[in-house]
Amino acid sequence: MTATPIEGFWARALGAPLVVLTDFDFTISQVDVGDLICETLAPYPPGPLARFARGEIGIRPLWMESFARVEASEAAALADQVAIDPGFPAFAAWAGTEGIPLAVVSDGFTLYIDRILGREGLGHLPVFANRYVAKGELEWPHGNPACDHCGCCKAAVARRLKESGSHIVYVGDGMTDLYASAFADWVFAKAGLACYMREQGAPFFPFTGFADALSVLRENLDRFRNGTMAPRNTLRPHPRCRF
Repeated sequence: MTATPIEGFWARALGAPLVVLTDFDFTISQVDVGDLICETLAPYPPGPLARFARGEIGIRPLWMESFARVEASEAAALADQVAIDPGFPAFAAWAGTEGIPLAVVSDGFTLYIDRILGREGLGHLPVFANRYVAKGELEWPHGNPACDHCGCCKAAVARRLKESGSHIVYVGDGMTDLYASAFADWVFAKAGLACYMREQGAPFFPFTGFADALSVLRENLDRFRNGTMAPRNTLRPHPRCRF
């Protein structure tokens, strides 16, 4: 039986010298596709949104009040209008050539991630994300049984790699990325993630696009692989993270 992309990823990545994990929404994609779909087709109700902002509930109840209410065909039509970072295909191709395991980790949904990546010829990439089954039905195949703050536990993916001895590069922009970043050796960050890293006094590489990230990685590949590249991340695990 042929291995799934995620099974193949684990086989290559555990214990690999260097692994790259990247967020999707507003990192690979040029806009947050999940928010675009929800704001257009099923706006977040003010009550649950305020409770989520205060940390009283996790993302799953909020998704059930919004993303679960959209029609798949309408969501797909919106996703078809979204462009990706123009440098990402070359970045993914380089990682493949160098034998660097690369995976997408997202608290969004494969409904649009798989569609967009497939359109760009990147459908082979492993994607850790939530699943839209049907209207009113969502699944969390990569959720953390000990914590329901996120739908997809990006931190668990990074933590498993870290425990295997791999060096990890993490690329992201938002709230759920800060949880995974605590288990990464180097972080490429923009937007909210960059602000959080600064607040915590943790060094990072400013992320302006995959073309620039590729230049840094390509020029310093040996040092990334052997763990000597500076600056190393000093971020500590977030208190919300439980395993």
